[in-house]
Amino acid sequence: MDKPLRALKDEIKNRALIYYKIYLQLSAELGSKEAIRLMSQAVYERGKDKGEQLGKKIGEPDLAQLAYAFVEGKDSMDPFEHQVVEVSDTRAVLRLNQCPLAEAWDEAGLSPEEKTTMCDIACRVDFGKFEGAGYRLTFTCRIADGARTCDMEVTK
Repeated sequence: MDKPLRALKDEIKNRALIYYKIYLQLSAELGSKEAIRLMSQAVYERGKDKGEQLGKKIGEPDLAQLAYAFVEGKDSMDPFEHQVVEVSDTRAVLRLNQCPLAEAWDEAGLSPEEKTTMCDIACRVDFGKFEGAGYRLTFTCRIADGARTCDMEVTK
């Protein structure tokens, strides 16, 4: 792995650990349920900001354009290894073949339940992004839950 990609991956792993530390602090002070709610909302809102930019770029919801935008410009700087699995008029299946966030949580020794909670929070950015651009998102599997990939089904 080249240096710039390694540095990017390390920063994403750092973000994963920041999420975890914030979660622990908020949980201690407000309880787990409230920590999850607050963090999920904040992460969703950031995704929504990105989604509004994506929506302006693509225009009216168009799954083929969305799939192209999903992989556009990634080339050798893609720590998530984005892949378009399927595109039709009714849905796009988008895949992440790697997840530096899940790797960081594994390396930090989080339990399966903690990894699921952290992924529930972190993936809110994806929901915000796609919903902010006018789409609906469903995860059909996630690396943090033990799957080999994160697969996202996106519909209009």
